[in-house]
Amino acid sequence: MHHGHSVDAHANQRHVMAMRFLRFLLVSLSFISTSGSAQVSPQPPAPAKTGQAAISGLVLDSLHGSYLQGAEVMISGVNRTIMTDSAGRFTAAELPPGNYQVGVFHPLLDTLGLSLATKSFFLGADSLSIVVLAVPSAATLIGRSCAGRPMTQGGSAIIGRVVDPETLDPIARAQVSVAWTQVEVSKEVGVRRSPRMLYDSTDANGSFRICGLPSSLRATLQATRGRAITAEVPVVLGDEPRELFARTLLLTKTDSVIKVGTGIVRGRVTLGGAAGGGSRVELVGTEIVAATNDRGEFSLTGVPAGTHVILARHLGYGAASVPVDLVGREPKRVTIDLPKYVPMMDPVFVSARRNRSLDQVGFNERKRSGGGRYVTREEIERSNPTYLSDILRRVSGLKVEYEDGREVIRSSRGTTGFSSEACVQYYVDDMPWQSMTPGDVNDYVTVGEVMGIEVYTDATVPARYMKGGEVCTTIVVWTRMRIREQ
Repeated sequence: MHHGHSVDAHANQRHVMAMRFLRFLLVSLSFISTSGSAQVSPQPPAPAKTGQAAISGLVLDSLHGSYLQGAEVMISGVNRTIMTDSAGRFTAAELPPGNYQVGVFHPLLDTLGLSLATKSFFLGADSLSIVVLAVPSAATLIGRSCAGRPMTQGGSAIIGRVVDPETLDPIARAQVSVAWTQVEVSKEVGVRRSPRMLYDSTDANGSFRICGLPSSLRATLQATRGRAITAEVPVVLGDEPRELFARTLLLTKTDSVIKVGTGIVRGRVTLGGAAGGGSRVELVGTEIVAATNDRGEFSLTGVPAGTHVILARHLGYGAASVPVDLVGREPKRVTIDLPKYVPMMDPVFVSARRNRSLDQVGFNERKRSGGGRYVTREEIERSNPTYLSDILRRVSGLKVEYEDGREVIRSSRGTTGFSSEACVQYYVDDMPWQSMTPGDVNDYVTVGEVMGIEVYTDATVPARYMKGGEVCTTIVVWTRMRIREQ
């Protein structure tokens, strides 16, 4: 997440961090020069003159109010790679006297379309030059990027680039959108939730900028071009008047309907910070899914290049997702921590907002149409179920059978077509559920998360939930991940 702060706050923070660095240099590198003042205790002998020099520096990330770790520092005439440490520091020693220039490279700078470099300076023999470079603040970047753009909703912005995941070449004329739900509260209308969306098209450098966004924003960011599309990347903006989110999106040039590639995503899922196995991990929008081992480790193979979202679930824990950028065949590593699921209060005010969210996904409209069977959150609470199957066993047309000690939902309508058994398929939060074992949805979706259920049989199945024209008993589950109450 890329959060911004006010100009004054960043200026003060840069000053404090720079002063800390200077104090560090004065203490740790005092051997470079000696003081001429009188001392009570005897001084160690001065170091031998070598005729060589050194450059020490600090790279500040004013956008996030921190140090820029892992940046590559290039010094003209120096044939070696220097990386900044966790405190943004770097040092280049044993340099011959001469003219030098320092430049910094980092993925954040690529996303912002920036370059950081000093002017050329002279380095004398037996000398130390101190360099401090800084990424501009959010206010500065927004002022530069959004000049001439209408700031209709607020003073915040989302900027970045869209590039090809295989070549990292910029992709021009891609459409980038940010979508969110705006909440309005007034005496006249009460609480009204309205969908909002803003767009921009990438230029020849693959750059985009979406300006005039409100602060305290929860949204999703997505890029499309033709039939290629990225995952919806979560966006969170803080509470300052000017907040900035910067992100590079990887958009394949091929058809995104193709869901298989050569990439690998490995990682670990922790449960409340502790190791534990049996979590489900899936690549959203594909059939790629895996379970974690006893150490919480997982591996997803055959992942297509691009920007994706990894979703993890575990019974009794809240679901969590993280975006991941996969470049070519380079493996990626991610860590996901699932919070312990805690039931929340459900006052009437919250119920009203939940119904508005169900309106947005079409649940209430389909319910009014009369096709299918529908289970609301209120009905679920009255039945006090333990597992998802406890809810579904009460729905006509469904039955519970046992397979390998697990409760599996079957259709009680008999066969369809030429199959000896009616097929049953699940959608969770509008995404197809790829089962690893029959009935495993019962092991990963906590009943406290469920906000509503739709059940369709035979001809009542909406076209959006048909796969290849096959008509299956279809169970659509909506959870707190998609149906927001607050």
